[in-house]
Amino acid sequence: MAIQPSPDSAIRLCDLVFPQQTNHQGSLFGGTAMAHMDKVAFLAAARHARRPFVTASSDKIEFRAPARLGHLLELTGQVRMVGHHSLSVRVQLDAEDMLTGERHRCTEGEFVMVAADRKENPEALPPVPRTRLPELDPSNGASRMVEIIFPGDTDHLGRLYGGGAMERMGKAAVIAAYRHARMNVTMAASDKISFEKPAHEGEMIDLHSEVIDVGRTSMRVGVQMDAENLMSGDRRTVARAEFVIVAVDESGKPSPAPALAARQRNVAAS
Repeated sequence: MAIQPSPDSAIRLCDLVFPQQTNHQGSLFGGTAMAHMDKVAFLAAARHARRPFVTASSDKIEFRAPARLGHLLELTGQVRMVGHHSLSVRVQLDAEDMLTGERHRCTEGEFVMVAADRKENPEALPPVPRTRLPELDPSNGASRMVEIIFPGDTDHLGRLYGGGAMERMGKAAVIAAYRHARMNVTMAASDKISFEKPAHEGEMIDLHSEVIDVGRTSMRVGVQMDAENLMSGDRRTVARAEFVIVAVDESGKPSPAPALAARQRNVAAS
């Protein structure tokens, strides 16, 4: 699968709005939005400096429009200013209607992150990176999801459960299929799931998904999961999978799926 991670510290995260994250009006809780944003800010800071960070403050959090049940959330975080032991991360949260592709800015704000090891490590933080997060081509449903592996996600050896990895890869596949087809979809099968290396507690997992082939009503989605040690920068592919996702109409019956663009027909699963 020809998927390449971003080489810099910027972060892009995609996720879905689920019922338990919304109020009685079907809008995403503000606290949930801020929790997502804080996670993105931490990941951007840790990747930039390769040091542990804690949140010192959040400034100018503006809630412009709601994200609603079933919307795709896309968050981006980039380091904007750097001091000796602290830095500022600008985080933006956009919502996307999975069926129409319409997008709008929901929330944005600044998070000030402080190096947690500043007493033991007096070295100054690296300067602001010059590189910026590249845009993803949405025509094949290309999506990225990043998460941190917490203790509850792991076995007694501190490794990510296989079932947890499969759940995350399946969600990434569904998001890619929705973004490509702009139709309701349902999972039909999972194929060629291979676990190559373990992912460990405290590491970031980075999932890249995209539609790689289309039949009459089905889409084959390739998903690659990478793990990254946030302190050392060591990065490796830990799992690959392919999923068959079927486009369905309003009654739930299989419906013709959009074809891939000519550029995409040469993308093959590895």
